[in-house]
Amino acid sequence: MITDAELLQDLQFLNSQPSWVYRELPGEDRAELLEPATVPAETGVYWIAGETTLHAGRKLESVFCVDTDAGGELVSVFWKIGDHWYRHDDTDTLAALELSQDEVFPFDWSYVVPLEEDIYHS
Repeated sequence: MITDAELLQDLQFLNSQPSWVYRELPGEDRAELLEPATVPAETGVYWIAGETTLHAGRKLESVFCVDTDAGGELVSVFWKIGDHWYRHDDTDTLAALELSQDEVFPFDWSYVVPLEEDIYHS
């Protein structure tokens, strides 16, 4: 479970205001807040709200950290489970979901703000 207050604040904001995205500023420890209709290709790493559909069909509110320089490669995935946020690969995530690994993986996902280039969903 994620306990970092700043990260939780960012996840909650993006989840509650899904038309907004964060774009990480290269070489800086901060991001800019944008409201694009589409996330442009080859413009760096973005944090985008969306939804994950687990292999068993369950849907989760999500925030994705996406590398647009790599065609939309997922850098990190955050899932809201109950009232808490988890990284998809944290050791306690499966227990929080009360699902087996086979019921979770592979998963699919969608973004509220679509990517201009998405190698997984073209």
